[in-house]
Amino acid sequence: MAKYDHIKKSMYFFYEKNKHLGKKAIFDKFDGLGPSKRTLYSWLEQLQKKKHLKRKNGSGRVAKKVTAKEKKEIKRRFNHRHGCSQRRTASKFNIAQSYLNKILKESSGVKYYKKLKKPLMTDEQKKLLRPKCKAIVENYRRYNFIVDDESYFTLSHTTRPGNDGFYSNNLQFTPDHVKYKYLSKYEPKLMVWIAISPFGMTRPCFYESGFAVNQEVYKNCLEEYLIPFIKKYHSKDLFVFWPDQAGAHYALSVQDFLNSENIEFLPKNINPANAPKLRPIEDFWGILKNIVYEKGWRAKSVSELKKKIVASLKKIDPEVVHKLAASVFTRVDTVRRHGYDAL
Repeated sequence: MAKYDHIKKSMYFFYEKNKHLGKKAIFDKFDGLGPSKRTLYSWLEQLQKKKHLKRKNGSGRVAKKVTAKEKKEIKRRFNHRHGCSQRRTASKFNIAQSYLNKILKESSGVKYYKKLKKPLMTDEQKKLLRPKCKAIVENYRRYNFIVDDESYFTLSHTTRPGNDGFYSNNLQFTPDHVKYKYLSKYEPKLMVWIAISPFGMTRPCFYESGFAVNQEVYKNCLEEYLIPFIKKYHSKDLFVFWPDQAGAHYALSVQDFLNSENIEFLPKNINPANAPKLRPIEDFWGILKNIVYEKGWRAKSVSELKKKIVASLKKIDPEVVHKLAASVFTRVDTVRRHGYDAL
């Protein structure tokens, strides 16, 4: 039975008994049952003109079967490529987009993937990554890690449409420039600083657009938010503070401040560069932004955005934060053993 045939039959019998009701009343009776409004109106017009809803044999679209050669060409056009349009390609082969999508899934093994964010790691940084992870494992095996970061929030969290994904039948052979989108980390909007550990997270520190992350700003975050958190949760355990490699984070004034507070921090010479997956706070930002911008939410002002961020932080399950922060050593040890791509 064709799709919606039962609805067509119901409409036909209802129309025959209730012609006096008029088109709108009959339309309202069947609106929302599945068929589009346009389809319902066309059925009603057919009933008024032809008194039936039977489809003429051969009136549908002529089916086209794609040859093996054409399937091979379709696969070539999509495999390990980005910026491909199914609609335009289907038009060139004179087939429906849904049919082309079926060919990609069932005949060619090509799947669609979302691009992952990946930092531009230099060859030297790649070379030093595993030795640095080895040094962290050897020196901080029994330590709890406290990791911090700052992220920027905008009033409306939007991304540029197009080229968000790519096609591949085997990810191992897809080039990196197709698989990843390279983005700058810092965008001067509303800056939020937070640190997390296996015991929870600090209160957020906010700086509005225009503030650069210099040593004074960073030192204030540490003094006002990190130190109280450490005194409350880490006064009796072994811990190490792990900032990223931003210049302000290792400024002499910042190092002097941490030393004066007896805060052990990861030495810069063993701190891996451009390896965000080692520090689970990157995952934390993803969770927070999903909550802040759920259902396409947009802030009307910076103050409204701040309130939404504070409210969203309360919605994050503390157990999720604990598990993320507790995974630092495992992540570092995995990279030491198998390399960064093992994460």
